[in-house]
Amino acid sequence: MDWNEDNIEEFILANKHKFDSHVPKNMHERSFLVKLRARFMVTISIVPYLIRVAVCTVLVFAASVWAWNSYIRKDRHEITLKQKIENVTIIVKHWIK
Repeated sequence: MDWNEDNIEEFILANKHKFDSHVPKNMHERSFLVKLRARFMVTISIVPYLIRVAVCTVLVFAASVWAWNSYIRKDRHEITLKQKIENVTIIVKHWIK
């Protein structure tokens, strides 16, 4: 028999007395709800979105550090402390000779 809405309604109306007198098994409602939730439960994983956010964050951070050092920093053309120390050691070595 091909079940459709009309056939199901006729079946329920014809067997209404059985539905009224029959007691379902123990824990039937709970198992039914568990199966129903499992069928319609949609899980959305946020891991791909988190990976995209992490990659974008790293790229933006790297680009901002590069831009800061290359264009924005005011003292980028000045001599660094490391270079000053090297210059002093060269001068001291020259004087010692």
